Amino acid sequence: MKYFNYCAIFLFIFLPIKIYGAPMQALIIFSGEELGNLEPCGCYEGQIGGISRRHTFINSFVKQKNIILPVSLGDLSKGYGRQEEIKTEILGRAMQEMGYVLHSLGEKDVETGPQLLSYLSQVNNTTFLASNVKIIAPFPMKVHQYVLKEYSHSEYSFKIAFLSILSKSFSSASIANYVNIYEPVQALKPLIKRLHDKVNIIVLLSHTPKEESIEIAKFFPEIDLIITGHDIEDPQDSIIYVNNIPIVSPGKGGKYIGIARYSIQRNATKRMSVDIIPLDRKYKDSEKMKLLLEEYQRMLKEEDLLSKVSQVSLPDGLAYAGSSACGICHKMIYDHWSKTAHGVSYETLVYSGHQYDPECIKCHTTGYGYVSGFLNYEENQNLINVGCESCHGAGSFHIRNVNETSYSLTDENICETCHDSEHSPGFERNEYWRRIVHPEETLTNLPKVMK
Repeated sequence: MKYFNYCAIFLFIFLPIKIYGAPMQALIIFSGEELGNLEPCGCYEGQIGGISRRHTFINSFVKQKNIILPVSLGDLSKGYGRQEEIKTEILGRAMQEMGYVLHSLGEKDVETGPQLLSYLSQVNNTTFLASNVKIIAPFPMKVHQYVLKEYSHSEYSFKIAFLSILSKSFSSASIANYVNIYEPVQALKPLIKRLHDKVNIIVLLSHTPKEESIEIAKFFPEIDLIITGHDIEDPQDSIIYVNNIPIVSPGKGGKYIGIARYSIQRNATKRMSVDIIPLDRKYKDSEKMKLLLEEYQRMLKEEDLLSKVSQVSLPDGLAYAGSSACGICHKMIYDHWSKTAHGVSYETLVYSGHQYDPECIKCHTTGYGYVSGFLNYEENQNLINVGCESCHGAGSFHIRNVNETSYSLTDENICETCHDSEHSPGFERNEYWRRIVHPEETLTNLPKVMK
């Protein structure tokens, strides 16, 4: 009985401190510069990134009942055109589902035009942040100079302010008539002065080259965290500290996710860690994001974006004929080609459901983007897959002049049109050539028409 009483006294005195005095965590989760990358394209094993894995990563913290603050550094898309607009819409919906509290404007976002930004702000309730940017447009849209979030509990009070800047070096003639970009330091001075004594943490989303972010950190020691860009390939190795301010980047392409952890206990806030994490296979694909990605592919199909691509004219009246036309005379080579990865490249898109995606189709068919090249499956079944003319060029002249041997020459630089660092980082020409090189023809194995 005495033992029981001692235990009861111990629990009564110490347990409340353990429960109610335990520090809460504020998690600032940051991404940015997706540049239209919704998911790994699947061109090689080991690709990282994508909104499905990102959603799973963020959701892993939700059940812990911490303060979770996902924010975006900017640049959802990478350029112009209808496909980029659709991607921006999909990414906006994805961020809404993931609970993003704001999106900092990057130069690519601004270049998409005020109409699309207005659409996102209304349909997806996107909170746009830009402390030194003013958009002049007759559309219902608000760009915040700062975003303030406040959380109260019986044991703590926590306030965090987010600021954002866009480098003046990213200004261009295409946006000058509806966007004003002000000098970042002058724009930040009154805001930081107003917020410094009223919040626990000030976070700056600095859509600038890293060098500019470093100068900002030197000028404003009141800032607690700077999330920066621009075009940083390996964000895990790029974290630096200036005046004890972490300057970090989520990289580009949506491949990594950043997380800054702060402990909150009563009125004290302390930085615990800042990490950049690759979104690899450890994070399973979110079912909600998979459905959103399927909808994206349906939108591409329904709008028939494949057939709406601008087609470049070929020189000297050349035209694509298709690999089956080549196979009439070069049967041995054709049979060999059909068993290579090039010979089934279109089927890989059908299997993954990406056969209506212009960005994928250009490297899985023959002549896409050129007059007489692949346009859609219904009209150009003879041009599916990476065919003979993908390497040798349009073959109509050669078919009419079969004894013209110069056509067989190829430029090895053509390979790198598709086998680039993004889709084929391990590309080594000699090794890859060995996999697809076709048999040599001699006078003894050529068809009679060629002799």
